[in-house]
Amino acid sequence: MFQSERQTLFVTEPARATPVLGDYDVIVCGGGPAGIIAATAAARNGARTLLIERYGFVGGMATSALVTPISEFRHNGRQHVGGIPLELMTRASRLGGADLGRDSGNWPVNDELMKLAAQRLLLESGVTLLYHSWLSDAVVEDGRVTHAVVQNKTGRVAYGACVFVDCTGDADLVRAAGLPTVKTDVLQPASLWFQLGGVDTDALQHLFGDAEGGVLPVSETIRNRLAELHREGEIPVFGGPWINWFFHDGMVSINLLREGTDASDAEWFTRTECSLREKLHQIIEVLRREFPEFKDAWLAKSGIQTGVRETHHIVGETTLTRDDILNPKAFPDTVAKGAHVIDIHEADSIDQTQLEFVVPRRAYNVPLGCLVPRGSVNVITAGRCLSADGPGFGSARVMATCMAMGQGAGTAAALASATQDKRVVDVDLALLRERLISQGAIVDFDDVNKRPSTANDR
Repeated sequence: MFQSERQTLFVTEPARATPVLGDYDVIVCGGGPAGIIAATAAARNGARTLLIERYGFVGGMATSALVTPISEFRHNGRQHVGGIPLELMTRASRLGGADLGRDSGNWPVNDELMKLAAQRLLLESGVTLLYHSWLSDAVVEDGRVTHAVVQNKTGRVAYGACVFVDCTGDADLVRAAGLPTVKTDVLQPASLWFQLGGVDTDALQHLFGDAEGGVLPVSETIRNRLAELHREGEIPVFGGPWINWFFHDGMVSINLLREGTDASDAEWFTRTECSLREKLHQIIEVLRREFPEFKDAWLAKSGIQTGVRETHHIVGETTLTRDDILNPKAFPDTVAKGAHVIDIHEADSIDQTQLEFVVPRRAYNVPLGCLVPRGSVNVITAGRCLSADGPGFGSARVMATCMAMGQGAGTAAALASATQDKRVVDVDLALLRERLISQGAIVDFDDVNKRPSTANDR
């Protein structure tokens, strides 16, 4: 049955048998940064693993939405994300598709080469890929998810598994399984990234440096003029703009366009996509007219979809909080680390001083409990649908941290699939951490005993 939020009409579908096309130890739903790493980790830990992805490639926001750089692998000169995420970035770099030379650990990627590097990583690790397939439902028996139901050109089909990892970003599988989620009344805005050619990149060299204190460089000249045009009503709300050199002279990747929306509401998000594509061409004309560096610019590519920051969050066994970011805890179930700024964007303002922007002094720990929905038997998550308060999410939502969560979740899923009588949250923590450490993940506690951090607020 389907019910629109704006209607009370119900449609009753006839009962039908859905064919089961395969059974696995672990199924990962969603092939974004978290899903790539989760599936790879599960397979490398001995689980027969299926990765379900709605597009014909993997990479999520890094490839479908052109989000770059991937933030962040290092903090204060120390590596805090390693293991399989670092291996993926190294593979992309060897293809010429990632710049790992920035000490901040904010590493630019080429979306096309990232697709290839990630696909090779998955296939070489033994993961079975299922592209062009949209997760549509879950079959639950006695509190345990038994099958993921997908819709694709084959029809409506199902795949069974012992353990499921939800890396959809929107907690799609969690919600289908009837497990608890929340969604704030005011979501962070979505952004349409784009790439331009024909740009005078020599004149913009001052924008292409490394991030300082988690802050990417912004041209005050360009920003101030765009702010004037916004106040005059000529251009809409914008962010940044953050302008990144894109692997070839004359090419840049830009994060500028944004709009408040709910990407889990298909009708609303459709309106957003249409609106931002109109604004994209408007803003390119403005850049050409107003700034000599862009006078010959042409649109090379825009995101296949608008980049999404936030929709549903799980209600987890643990919730990552602001205090956990600023005063790291030695969680016994630590499976990942993060260090990104607490970065909360507003949808209706260009005044960056109104944003919450807090810089952690050091890396913090992400516990397994914030990846497990409360009451879950065999479902775990990784990525931006983790259980966190607003500031906790504002830091942990970035892609490198999501990748690290993916290695933790995928490894836990593989171990749990071998002990089906236990809940996934009850996996042997000592064995889990041993596996993670042996495969290069950074999950140490050494930095939590140093003096408490104080934040730099802006």
